[in-house]
Amino acid sequence: MTEKKKKATRRKKAEPAPPPEPPLKDRILGTIFRPRLLLWGALIGASAVLAPIVSRMLPDLSARDEYRLRTRDIEVPDQPRWVPITFVDQVIESAELPDEVSVLKPDLAAQIAAAFEQHPWVQKPVTVRVSVPARVEVSFDYREPVAMVKISDGHYPIDADGILLPPGDFPPSDIQLYPEITGMTTTPLARVGAAWGDERVTAAARLAVVLFPYWSEWKLSSVEVPPRATAEVVYEELRLVVNTDGGSKIIWGRAPGNDHPLEVTDEQKIGRLKSFLSKAKSFDGPWEININHLRVITVNPLEDRQTSGLR
Repeated sequence: MTEKKKKATRRKKAEPAPPPEPPLKDRILGTIFRPRLLLWGALIGASAVLAPIVSRMLPDLSARDEYRLRTRDIEVPDQPRWVPITFVDQVIESAELPDEVSVLKPDLAAQIAAAFEQHPWVQKPVTVRVSVPARVEVSFDYREPVAMVKISDGHYPIDADGILLPPGDFPPSDIQLYPEITGMTTTPLARVGAAWGDERVTAAARLAVVLFPYWSEWKLSSVEVPPRATAEVVYEELRLVVNTDGGSKIIWGRAPGNDHPLEVTDEQKIGRLKSFLSKAKSFDGPWEININHLRVITVNPLEDRQTSGLR
């Protein structure tokens, strides 16, 4: 054996053996009882004990003026003319909100949002921003009336989705400002702020939206829905009629928003009515004007039903 190998062998023999590993129990205890970990544990425990005591000693900031707000001072979007000036008061009363609130209340934003969301004039979603000094801003869109549904006991306002709006918020003089929906014999199935419950109302409301820019100029009087033939009303199959002040009937056809392959589009129907008026000057006939054929407008005088074609 060479001298070099002998030295290497002696070094190996001289190295001490590693100490035996301590039992698992000792290792766990050693980890738990480290000084730094014990210190943090003591601080956390002291905080849990002292927190209630300290909180009682601190002043109640929620009682200070800069953190208090009258609920009537909640800021809302500018109210359109059809929303009553008592709108905020109605929200407060309906949701039973207190006269005054603290902006430091943790769930204040959620509470106010829920209060506004339940009002029939409010369209979801509702966003609430709370800030200091005491200020609460609420953001949302107001529902907008588009038509009045006429039934035996009066007129009921609805929006573009057939949502029933508060009838008591409309004076009689305002009813005539909106397109009228006729042919309905059923009362609303739901509360104010919910859908009427009949697809015919939804269909007529959407047609009222399409025709509203021309309603006064063309002297239109109402959207007429068909009788309810079956228990289930299919929106896509509904046919609507538009009545005019001069006694004419415009056969509109299927309601807006359908994709029936044989249906003329809303834009085409409006274009056909404009074309008719460019020649006839008015809808005073009285005529039955069918604008739903694929290629032609048909005009039938209501007295003798003689047909003529206008291309």
